[in-house]
Amino acid sequence: MRLVQISVSDDTRDAVLDVLRDNNLGYTITAGAGEQSDRSLVSFVLPADAVEHVLEDLRETGFEEDQFTVSLSAEFAEVEGLDSVQDHWANTSNKIAPRTLRSKAKDIRLNTRSYVWLMFLSTIVATAGLLLGSPAIIVGSMVIAPLVGPMLTASVGAVRNDRRMVVQSLHMQALGLGVAILGAVVVSMLVRGLQIVPPTLAIETLELVALRVSPGVLSAAVGLAAGAAGAFSIATKGRVSLVGVMIAAALIPTAATTGIALAWQNVLVTVGSLLLLVVTVVAVNVGAFAALLYLGYRPDEQNSDGSFVPESTKARVVVGTTLLLAAFISLVVLGGFTQQAVFEQQVNVAVSNTLDDGQYESLQSAGLTMEYTSPVFVQQEPVITVTISRTSDREFSELPSVLERAIREKTGRTVAVRVRFVDYEH
Repeated sequence: MRLVQISVSDDTRDAVLDVLRDNNLGYTITAGAGEQSDRSLVSFVLPADAVEHVLEDLRETGFEEDQFTVSLSAEFAEVEGLDSVQDHWANTSNKIAPRTLRSKAKDIRLNTRSYVWLMFLSTIVATAGLLLGSPAIIVGSMVIAPLVGPMLTASVGAVRNDRRMVVQSLHMQALGLGVAILGAVVVSMLVRGLQIVPPTLAIETLELVALRVSPGVLSAAVGLAAGAAGAFSIATKGRVSLVGVMIAAALIPTAATTGIALAWQNVLVTVGSLLLLVVTVVAVNVGAFAALLYLGYRPDEQNSDGSFVPESTKARVVVGTTLLLAAFISLVVLGGFTQQAVFEQQVNVAVSNTLDDGQYESLQSAGLTMEYTSPVFVQQEPVITVTISRTSDREFSELPSVLERAIREKTGRTVAVRVRFVDYEH
C-alpha cells in the first residue's frame, strides 16, 4: 500500500477529486496557508500497482506533479472501500510508478562498505564450495551475495535516462566482481600454500570448476532470464530478494572460478571463466533493461519521435562507444556460442548413433555432460561424461574408446570420454 500526498491548486482540485472518486479512492483534504493559501494538500491511500494509473489520470486534469508529490509506504490503512480497491488491483499486472521504481531501486542498494564485505565473504564461501565440490555450499554463497542492487539499478537508470545512477551502478558492479575475484585469489592461495588441497591439483578436472570454463548458450540464457526476473520483481509485486539469489547464482561461482584459476596460474581457465563472467554480466543487464522496456518504462523527457538519444557530443560518444563495444563482444560471444552448440549437437548425435548399434541394445543414454578445460575456441581437449543405464551386469569395457572414436570422427576434435553406468533391474 502507498500513501500519496499531492499539492493541488484550487483551479484543478475538483477535477482531481473526480478522478479519485472514479477510482473509488478515499481521500482527505488539508487547506493550505500563507503562500500556499490557493492550494490544498490531498492525501489518499491506494495499492502500489495503482499509483502509475492514477497519476496518469491526474495529469490529464492539469495536475502539476512537480509542485509537491510524495508516495510513502503504508503499513496499514483503515479507509472505507479500501478492501474492494485492493481486490480490484490484486488481479492486475500493472507496474509501479516510474518514480516509485527509481526509489525502490535505490532502497535495495547497500552502502559501499557493507557491499564490499558481503561480496568478499560470499566469495570465500563460493571458493570453498568449488574446491570441495559441494553445490550446497555454493548455494549458500549466492544467498549472501548483494549483487541484486547494482544489477537492477543500472537498468532502472538506463530506462529512466538517469546517467548518474547508471554510472554508479556499473561502478558498483565492477567493484563487487573485482572484490569477488580478488577474494577468491587470496583464499585459493592460502588453501594451496597450506596444502589443504594438493598444490598439484588440476583445477580443470574439478567438475564444478569445469562447468564454468567456457560461455555457452544456456549460461547466457540464465543471465538473461535472471535479469528479466529481477526487473519484473522490482517493477511489480515480486520479491526482489529471491531473484537476487538467482542473479548471484549466475555470477558469484564464476567470479570465484576466475580467482581460483589465477591462484593456480592456469591461463586458459582464467580466460574462459572471465569471458563467461563478462557474458553473464552483460546478459543480466540486457535482460533487466529489455524487461523494463517491455513493461513500458521510458524517460520523462523524450525526443519528438519517442527516442531518448543524448544531445551532447560527449554523451553521444560515450553511448556510441558503449554500443560498439557491446556489438563486438556480442559477435565474439555469438561465434563461440555457435561453435559450442554445433560441437555439442555433433557429440549427442555420435553418442546416440553408437548406442543404437545392436551390440549395445541393452544400454540407454541417461545423461551427457561436457566439461571444458579452456574456452571452446581454444580447441583444448574437453571431457565428456556419458551416463548410461543398463539392465545387465556386463562391463562394456570397450565402450569409452568406442565413443571417443565416434565423437572424434564426427567432430574432428580429440576428446576424453568417461562412461558412468547406472544399473537397473528388470
